[in-house]
Amino acid sequence: MPAIHDEPEKVKVVHQYGLGVHCGELYPDYLNPSWQQKQFLDYVDFAIEAEALGFDGLTLTEHHVPHISNPSPHILLANVAAKTTRIRLGTAVTVLPFYQPVRAVEEAAMLDLLSNGRFELGLGRGSPREFAHATGGTPEEGQERFSEGCDLVEIALRNETFTFNGKYTKISEPFVVTPLPIQPQLPVWVAAQSAATIALAAKKGWNLLRNFGDNAEHRIALEHYMNVAREHGRELSGANFMISRFVCIAHDEEVAKQNAERLIEIFSADFPRRRDAEPTGFKPPWPPLVCGTPDQVLKELQKTLRETGARRLMVEAISMEETQLFAREVLPALRHTCLDEDVLGTSRLENA
Repeated sequence: MPAIHDEPEKVKVVHQYGLGVHCGELYPDYLNPSWQQKQFLDYVDFAIEAEALGFDGLTLTEHHVPHISNPSPHILLANVAAKTTRIRLGTAVTVLPFYQPVRAVEEAAMLDLLSNGRFELGLGRGSPREFAHATGGTPEEGQERFSEGCDLVEIALRNETFTFNGKYTKISEPFVVTPLPIQPQLPVWVAAQSAATIALAAKKGWNLLRNFGDNAEHRIALEHYMNVAREHGRELSGANFMISRFVCIAHDEEVAKQNAERLIEIFSADFPRRRDAEPTGFKPPWPPLVCGTPDQVLKELQKTLRETGARRLMVEAISMEETQLFAREVLPALRHTCLDEDVLGTSRLENA
């Protein structure tokens, strides 16, 4: 299976998965080990189904809060790698400030070996709130660790002997990362909202992943990304750019709206999501959402591609029924959308 950014003439679709969100419960007993175990096992089953349904890739979130706990996506993906053969596997994202960066690269290489060259490393700063709760660190420290960690990841992935003198990581003796990934250039995706992080990805030639923002904002981000890349001698395009969307889909538009209301209720529930817990006052942002019948969802996603210039989509449908419906009635049509190049080298869509 080619890397997600390969084959720029094609539209590719990756399914994202956040543990705890797919359980269908507004107030799960998330401190019950049996409930926690079920979330992990359900994900493995979902991965097998996603491959059978024909998705180009499957990604997994990392979180360090009880109700959506997944502190080690790498361990869970190792299990999935053993039970799939074709689908690309990735993190969206590995929260780099929680890692010694060399360790993150070593684990990525191991996953590439275990998956026979199918792993893609997603990097992000993560939630400042989670970082503060788990480490006691400030948002500024989290940002510093992320930026420094990206520099070290870039060096470590060159498969050369190196030293490093950073604020948080110092490697004084010459070191080389082992094992080596099967892929000569392990794909890296960076979750970026700010212009500075977008530029960081472009300078390193890494792929770009975005979720929040409207189509116009994503288009501006892509143009900035491509311009910075050119300034550094790199040619990147919409094939290196992925936009994330939650999908609520049903044959009946009213049912799709009910699914969307349920999703928003899950994301709007006061954290922690337990009936007997004290309110925290924290409200996460609503997820970027596409809702409707298969035809409506298809048209909205095509509009997203056309207006943003992206050629890669990351979708997340909460129920298996919605995922299956999307795969049957939206995914093939998305893949058969004709793409022409405009002056930016990004995508302009016409119906096939």
